[in-house]
Amino acid sequence: MKPRIGLTTSTGNPAEAYVAALRESGAEPVIFANDLARLDADLDGVAGVLVSGGYDVDPARYGALAHATTEVADADREAYEFALIVRARERDIPTLAICRGVQVANVAFGGSLIQHVPDVVGLGIEHERKLADGSGVKGVIAEHLVAIEPDTQLARILGTTELATSARHHQSLGHISGDLRVIARTSDGIVEAVQARWPARFWIGVQWHPESTLDEDDGKSRALFAAFVAAFVTARL
Repeated sequence: MKPRIGLTTSTGNPAEAYVAALRESGAEPVIFANDLARLDADLDGVAGVLVSGGYDVDPARYGALAHATTEVADADREAYEFALIVRARERDIPTLAICRGVQVANVAFGGSLIQHVPDVVGLGIEHERKLADGSGVKGVIAEHLVAIEPDTQLARILGTTELATSARHHQSLGHISGDLRVIARTSDGIVEAVQARWPARFWIGVQWHPESTLDEDDGKSRALFAAFVAAFVTARL
């Protein structure tokens, strides 16, 4: 049977790119309904959890006032994801956190966020490149280079310590939770990936969008999804 992977998203969003990436990697995606009453039942039914991208985390969760550019996700999703990321950790369920997902994890584990990256590091590296219609660029941005620590699971999965990635985030990790290890940054210091400091079958968070670059980075995004989906299978052998 295909491993079932639980996927978070905003209510009504089909999360098509995430669904396609998981299916291509041999999983059967299940979109969670953001219902706290179903949290444990949802986790009982899946082999892994993917916490996806989306709107911003409520800054009140890390004791900050909202920046003028901050757009908070819907309350049901926010409450569900914060409970989910903690419960999945307690149950050692393989987890991949992408963009907003890694921000949720950092805050849930005691960290904070930079609410608007240009305010801190300027515009030397484009972390949020926009098209003429205001939408974000979904493909690889050659100048957006991520340096990955060599002694990490992520470097082994991708087969490289430098990666050109997509970039669609105006926020990023600020104070890093003591439960997470920084394993990748851009040259301006913005954190682009973290891994668990606790023993975990698979727990990686990335700030970029691998679901959007499956056909653009020589198989590296595919390798990340494949390793995530395989974590459950490997643990059962």
